[in-house]
Amino acid sequence: MATTTKTKKVAKKLLSLSLDEEGRVDEAKVRSILDSLREDPPSNHRALLREYQSETRRYLPTVQCGLEIPEAVQGEVSQILTGKVNASQGSNFSIDSSQNPSLIAGYKLRVGDDVYEDSIDQRLENLRKSLS
Repeated sequence: MATTTKTKKVAKKLLSLSLDEEGRVDEAKVRSILDSLREDPPSNHRALLREYQSETRRYLPTVQCGLEIPEAVQGEVSQILTGKVNASQGSNFSIDSSQNPSLIAGYKLRVGDDVYEDSIDQRLENLRKSLS
C-alpha cells in the first residue's frame, strides 16, 4: 500500500512535535503522541505509524552518536569525544555510550553513517594489510 502525500506530511509534523528544544527526539513527547493516536486513531493509522517510524529512524542519526568503549574506560573519553564531535559537526549531538568487552583499548564512534574506529584490533588489521 502506497503512502499518500498527506500521510507523509502528517508524519513529518508528528516528528517535529516529538523534538525538544535542542532538536532531539523526546521520549515523553513521542509517548504522548502515540497515546493520543491510540485514543482517537485516524482511518489510515497503520500507514501513518509506519511513516512516523520511518521519519524518526531517518532523523535520529543526525543528532545521535554511538560510542563503544572498553570496560575499563570511564566517562572522560565520552566527554572528550562529545566535545570534539560537536565542534567538528557544528551541531549538538548526544552520544550513547556502551561498553564493548571485545575492545581491549580504543573506541568505535558512529556519527550518522560514518564510523570512526581507533582500537587495537583496527590498528593490527591495518598493519596486517600493509604487510601483505
